[in-house]
Amino acid sequence: MREKSFYDDAPKHESKAPIGTIWTLLGKYIRDFSKPIIIASIMLAVAAGMVIGFGKFLSFSVNTGLLTKGSDYFGWILTGLGASVILLALASYARTYYISWIGEQMMARLRYDLFDHILKFPISFFEEYQPANLVTRLTSDMNLLQLVLTNSLGIFIRNALIIAGGIAMMAITSWKLFGLSCLIVPTLLLPVVYFGKIVRLYGRFAQSVLADLAQFIDETLNNIKTVLLFSHAAQDRASFHGYNTHFVQAVLKSAKARAKLVGFAMVLIFSGLCTVAYLGAQMVFEQIITKGDLLGFLFYAVAVCGSLGSFSALFADFYRAAGASDRILEIMNLSPPKAILIKQRTTKNHGILAMHQLSFSYPSRPDMKVLDQLNLSVLPGETVAIVGPSGAGKSTIFSLLLKFYEPSSGNIYLDGINYQNLPVDHIRHQLGLVTQDAVIFSTTIFENLAYGLDTVDERNLWQALEMVHLKSFVESLPYSLQTKVGHRGVKLSGGQKQRLALARVLLRRPSILLLDEATNSLDAESDFIVQQNLKILSKQCTTLVIAHRLSTVMEADKIMVLNHGHIEQIGTHQELMHKEGLYRNYANFEFGSSQIQTAISI
Repeated sequence: MREKSFYDDAPKHESKAPIGTIWTLLGKYIRDFSKPIIIASIMLAVAAGMVIGFGKFLSFSVNTGLLTKGSDYFGWILTGLGASVILLALASYARTYYISWIGEQMMARLRYDLFDHILKFPISFFEEYQPANLVTRLTSDMNLLQLVLTNSLGIFIRNALIIAGGIAMMAITSWKLFGLSCLIVPTLLLPVVYFGKIVRLYGRFAQSVLADLAQFIDETLNNIKTVLLFSHAAQDRASFHGYNTHFVQAVLKSAKARAKLVGFAMVLIFSGLCTVAYLGAQMVFEQIITKGDLLGFLFYAVAVCGSLGSFSALFADFYRAAGASDRILEIMNLSPPKAILIKQRTTKNHGILAMHQLSFSYPSRPDMKVLDQLNLSVLPGETVAIVGPSGAGKSTIFSLLLKFYEPSSGNIYLDGINYQNLPVDHIRHQLGLVTQDAVIFSTTIFENLAYGLDTVDERNLWQALEMVHLKSFVESLPYSLQTKVGHRGVKLSGGQKQRLALARVLLRRPSILLLDEATNSLDAESDFIVQQNLKILSKQCTTLVIAHRLSTVMEADKIMVLNHGHIEQIGTHQELMHKEGLYRNYANFEFGSSQIQTAISI
């Protein structure tokens, strides 16, 4: 049995012609550029007309002897030719500039629309389409389209005009030679059609492989500390070599088909030209046509065949761009969830939160309930801690509160209003999330703090920095708030990144604060200071805390012990310490049995 080839996974067929696919993607943008398109079309027509006109000039000059040395018109003819060359150059310049301008503007709009479309999808979309895969569609696939729009398309239209004009002049010059040429032209299209489809298939496949390569590079470089810590560099080099080799193989497969396309076209074109020249010479000897007519006809034939020959390479570009268009259309044709009709709006920001019979299963595992019939009420200013083993559903509760996912059943209420009747932006504005892994952007401290805010008062900004014990550090920096923190905050320590992320949330003044091990990476002194400030803040807003260290949640108003998606216990620290159960077992591991006995005796 034949070993499965890497290319067996490539797509087997495509339904639309390449121009049709590209038109499907870009057609709606064309009407917005009607004026520059008209100008570019006129310049294309002028440039093509000059080429065709030169052929007529050659034929007329030979037949009449205008180019004979000593002719009274020789000087004027040279002057006219010079002016024609200048006009051709100006037309070519204008055509190139306007087509490039149109192409760049279209790609800018398409790139924006694709990016905007991607941002409309929920978290589940990004679990299926990895970020690096989407990046290649926004960059590499766009670059292939851009090449066609700014270069190949203009050449294609110009050559199409030359072909149309050249064929018309060939028919006018000699019907017999034209008829013989028509027998040759159809054979030129066969390699274009056949090999062009192969180029498109493997061009699209190469882009898919490139997306996998980009995903691997992204994961490796963004986790370089882990790679070095586990001495995994050798294995990653080997994996990269595999991805890279597969990509090269896919590209070379496409290049091989493209080379065949161009090669076959050239052989057929020049064979056809030689045949036409031989038959034309016979007709001159027989005085059926003049030397000038034969020269003009051959000029038109060379122009037409040269343009047809370029079509082989141009169609290869179109097929590759069509493959890229398919990948972009795959995303653009996906429908994001419809916006829910907002029946109610609220200006209340009390921070009252309730969950009623809340259940949830991930779409990929519908039979496995992460949360099952959960009920919880949180009053304004209350602090509720959520503890439990890994996989109990603690982080899932936060994901549902932030509307990253929709509940399988049950409801969530904010200030007495069902989540389903509230705008997503309103909900997320009321909630502030700080996770264990702080997300810091590769920009300045100021822009990280003001992220998501329309305006920011610098006094409030400094106050937030002071609350997280970061003010003195920022003041000591050479550029203070305008200091750039590097890729993912690489210039900051882990604790500094965590405090910066916490300050960013405090600036939003949320009515509900979600803390997912938010102070876990802080040193003891900073942790104590931040915890004291959070106690002050918790009196102004509702707080939900996910914690693994019980010492950080002992003073919570409620402690909810979650296990297998159910609330196993709920109460204060003292209440739970007096009961046998999971919480008391955790306390025994963390504090020791002697402290447990002391707590029970109180």
